[in-house]
Amino acid sequence: MKVFISLDMEGISGLSEWEDVIPGRRHYEAGRRLLTQDVNAAIEGALEAGATQIIVNESHGPMNNIILEELHPQADVIRGFFKPLCMMQGIDSSCDAAFFIGYHGKAGTGDAVLNHTLSGLAIHRLILNGKEVGEAGLNAAIAGAFGVPVVLVTGDSQTAKEVEEDIPGVFTVAVKTGITGLSSQAMHPVRARELIRQQAKEALLHRRTVKPLAQRVENTIEVEFTKSQFATAVSWMPGIELTEGRTVRFHSSDLVSMMPVLQAMLLITGQVNQMITG
Repeated sequence: MKVFISLDMEGISGLSEWEDVIPGRRHYEAGRRLLTQDVNAAIEGALEAGATQIIVNESHGPMNNIILEELHPQADVIRGFFKPLCMMQGIDSSCDAAFFIGYHGKAGTGDAVLNHTLSGLAIHRLILNGKEVGEAGLNAAIAGAFGVPVVLVTGDSQTAKEVEEDIPGVFTVAVKTGITGLSSQAMHPVRARELIRQQAKEALLHRRTVKPLAQRVENTIEVEFTKSQFATAVSWMPGIELTEGRTVRFHSSDLVSMMPVLQAMLLITGQVNQMITG
């Protein structure tokens, strides 16, 4: 049994501030350790449920946050930002189930801890086939394109509510509750890790009760950026339509092929931001 794990950081046990999750900031090293321990708990639960192969894809920031020598030795890990499927690099139809560990709420989700969608700098809203989605909803759709169910998501209570609406039957672990988006009431990490281990095991044992998200013949993604300059630059890409000052739209029959386009958008907005800010 092969399990794919996409690992973010804002939804990790005990983390509440940007100081916890940005490389070089004062609490980042402690955050890396907590992140590594949460994913290890999920791996342990998966192994208890019979998993024989585990692929961990780093999906936060520069995507090289795990403390490798402390990662569970049964897992392989994919690192680095420059990859076409971004947070879902490594998933394919040979996977039996997917976990999203340390995920966060979509941009503007009440008091969800450090909420944003893909890029807090660049993206205000992301709409997939007429519905606003966060990273979990988008990535669950990508998993569905490969016929893989997302059976477990961990993060704060607001994120748990979001994914339970987007992914019917998904198992969740709410390790904290956001207070202001930059603060939270958090479960002790030891207790959180034990719950993650238990739910990972249960989610895999009952994985057939969670169906992969249904796919469409045609797909549309609309991206509302935070600045009109981002939308203008992105609209110069072939096949991208500028629908109004800050919003672009693109279509494809293949949802998977849309991910490299989104990744290219993020790279473009980073360059444009440098031009704007000097």
